Amino acid sequence: MTEATPQDQGKIKRGLRVWLAYFMLSFLGYSLNVAGPAVAYLREELNFSYTESGLHTSALALGLVVTGLLGHHLLRRIPEWKALGLGGLGLGLGGLILISGNQPALTLSGLFIMGTIGALILAVTPAILADEMGKYSTVGVTEANTVAAIFSTIAPIAVGFFGARAVTWRPAVYLVTSLAFLIGLYILFSPQFSWKTESVETQKSTRKGKLPWKYWLFWTALVSAVSIEFCMIFWSAEYLQVHLAMPKDQATQLVSLFLVGMVIGRFAGSKLLQKFDRYLILLASLALGVLGFAIFWFNPSSWLALTGLFLTGLGVANLYATTVTLVFDAAGAMRASAGSGTTLASGVAILLLPFALGSLADLIGINLAILLVFLLFVVMIVLILYGRKVMSTSEEITETYLEVAK
Repeated sequence: MTEATPQDQGKIKRGLRVWLAYFMLSFLGYSLNVAGPAVAYLREELNFSYTESGLHTSALALGLVVTGLLGHHLLRRIPEWKALGLGGLGLGLGGLILISGNQPALTLSGLFIMGTIGALILAVTPAILADEMGKYSTVGVTEANTVAAIFSTIAPIAVGFFGARAVTWRPAVYLVTSLAFLIGLYILFSPQFSWKTESVETQKSTRKGKLPWKYWLFWTALVSAVSIEFCMIFWSAEYLQVHLAMPKDQATQLVSLFLVGMVIGRFAGSKLLQKFDRYLILLASLALGVLGFAIFWFNPSSWLALTGLFLTGLGVANLYATTVTLVFDAAGAMRASAGSGTTLASGVAILLLPFALGSLADLIGINLAILLVFLLFVVMIVLILYGRKVMSTSEEITETYLEVAK
């Protein structure tokens, strides 16, 4: 992406369709982050064991994995906007089952439905924004994730607010998932969102095609990006307790510094991506993330460690949004499969890597185990540098072929 002129920046349009995509992704982000606090209340109400509570926190991620593995069959047969609408219905239905459930089978089912059907939102949003915003799709994905980060930060606050001041915590789930359900209905039944699918020839070609190896290169980088984010969210509080001897409540609250850094970083990223090449933004973000993590890990000083935590969030902020556009570019015509693949990447990362870090901490302690995050940074830097070289070579070959054809 070349530097945009002020005239080019003025051409970015964010009409109703773009804002619907932004908010649907935000409702999903909110749902992913509301599950943990909600389950804490359910554990007291329904006397869940720690094992049952742990299953609940994994149910959403497992739903993402299922849709990532199987969702491409559906996404090849229905338009992306209709898949977005179905995702809203899934969040609404799953949220209703969650807040109504009085036994683990029901509450687990509610979360699993939210993850499985709601994952369609994650699968199609980048493709929808690519259609709606064209060459500014990277800006759109970053902005959508900025709004989603704000909603994600609000989720635990909302549960605590309603839990302390209202009769129950349940409105914190019901209000947002019901809104997602209503917007989903609007998308499904509004005539401006057509049910018309691709031509038969296009469908046949995409069914028979295979995702290129360069897609899997960036897919692995995407797994690393999501893993870094959720490993920090899940385990940085524990590290602060052990490494800096902070009280549990204080350490838990201070994780918000990482989330605040992500919100600020995504807002800044949406502006910078209008002017600079996305690879440059991505590599600069990785460098900032590594610097922040090094300060967070090395320093015995509380204020320096917390500064590092904030800088890590600032660096991590744009990893997902930028990498996911590279994944779609590498997929080429296989966009439907790419969409479900990005969902699988998120599900695998959320389900496995924080668990792996925790298991490693049992063996060698949290101080050393959290260095897994540093390793993920290194893996991602290598993959992005190599992927950039591969994509540049592919573009040069394509341009040479077109010149010869002329």
